[in-house]
Amino acid sequence: MKHSRTTARLLLASALALGSHAAAAGTPAGPFTQLHCLKYAGGKMSISAFAVGAKPEREVDVAMIICVARRPGQTVVLDAGYVDQAFGAKWGITDWTDLAERLREVGVDPGEVDVVTLGHLHWDHAGGTSRFPNAKFVMQRRELESAALDVPGNPFVTNGFRLDEIVEALRLKWDGRLELVDGDAEGWQDGIDLYLTPGHTAGTMTVCLATKVSRVCYTSDAVYLYQNIEQNLPLGIALQPAAMFESYAKIRRVLRGGRLIPGHDIGIFEQAAEHGFRRVSERVVAIVE
Repeated sequence: MKHSRTTARLLLASALALGSHAAAAGTPAGPFTQLHCLKYAGGKMSISAFAVGAKPEREVDVAMIICVARRPGQTVVLDAGYVDQAFGAKWGITDWTDLAERLREVGVDPGEVDVVTLGHLHWDHAGGTSRFPNAKFVMQRRELESAALDVPGNPFVTNGFRLDEIVEALRLKWDGRLELVDGDAEGWQDGIDLYLTPGHTAGTMTVCLATKVSRVCYTSDAVYLYQNIEQNLPLGIALQPAAMFESYAKIRRVLRGGRLIPGHDIGIFEQAAEHGFRRVSERVVAIVE
């Protein structure tokens, strides 16, 4: 009997160990081996809409960007872009292309995307969630709560928010496809660090990835342009101005000598080599390959 109990315990321990190993094997790990940023739309806007105090005052080209990172067993998209072409045109965006078309240019089918990070809930960063039917989403709890509870009836903060994206985020949460994080989540998954970087909105989030080349941090709209963080120039839309400057400092810290990807800088594409990237086409730049 004693021998039987000992054998049973050993078998159970072995089964648990195998189960644990199988679970670990199924969890994406290791550095991202590819990272591309895609310009799916663009237009011209005043520089002051992006970097207050930038001289000279002029019109600048604006890039609407999503980024896609891949490693064995996982495809992650940073921000969801937007699909309402008519609404974008009201903001002066005329160079719109479908997100699925851009993703396929780098060999990614939208249905195969595993995770989409939502840097904030403005229409141009969260309006394209429908293009990722099988993905799980992650964003800051503070962003959803603020958008759902503080925005209604407040004309100052509605700039950039639409009910459509807020309702869709709630629907994703009800469907079990949206995870909310509270503040910084280093090691949210292996190689994926999430940081609360408010200012632009209450819950704007920066995502840092470990890649085979270096650390890469995508700021969404915590930083619009390289000029914002290099010259400490305020964002054109900053609901929390003091927090904005604190977030600039935080981003500099968490970058840890890596590569920075702002949310709208056309220089990512037009001066790719200056930033250590490779321009693949007018709309695609390879950050890591």
